[in-house]
Amino acid sequence: MTAKTKTHELPAMNPQVTLDLNGFSSPGPLPALRRAMRKLEEGQVALVISDYPGVENDLYVWATHTNNQLLFIDRTRPKGFGFYLLKGDLWPVERTVDVTGHRCPTPVLEGSKLIAQLKTGQNIKLISDCPASPTEINSWIKTTGHKLLGMTEDARGVYRYYIKK
Repeated sequence: MTAKTKTHELPAMNPQVTLDLNGFSSPGPLPALRRAMRKLEEGQVALVISDYPGVENDLYVWATHTNNQLLFIDRTRPKGFGFYLLKGDLWPVERTVDVTGHRCPTPVLEGSKLIAQLKTGQNIKLISDCPASPTEINSWIKTTGHKLLGMTEDARGVYRYYIKK
């Protein structure tokens, strides 16, 4: 991310489940969240409301390790923050390449290597935190004929690209 502060409006998300976990300290919110996420389908959203100071990092680490995404943090709530978590992936994927920590053109280079191993019609998920990757990936898609099914950006600026060969 850049040094400039971005201003974000609350995205139009309709969570399928809301958990009010104000008053719970770590690891209290995680077992309740795990139970709630089991009931959701891939691509559905949970809203977790918590006033615990360390919950943001806990949720981000938990989401990363469980193939979920912390999409947005609503810091405007009167009590506690609202954490919007996406369950799993919006599209099915055969393979994933994670190039977080590497700058462009690494996402395109590694994505090219991975997609070359797939059959036509199969999908990859490419994960990158390079700020230039949206432009790079769009250029790559246009020149190769692959299809960008969609892209998400989590609360910490990590992009997930879903690409069909």
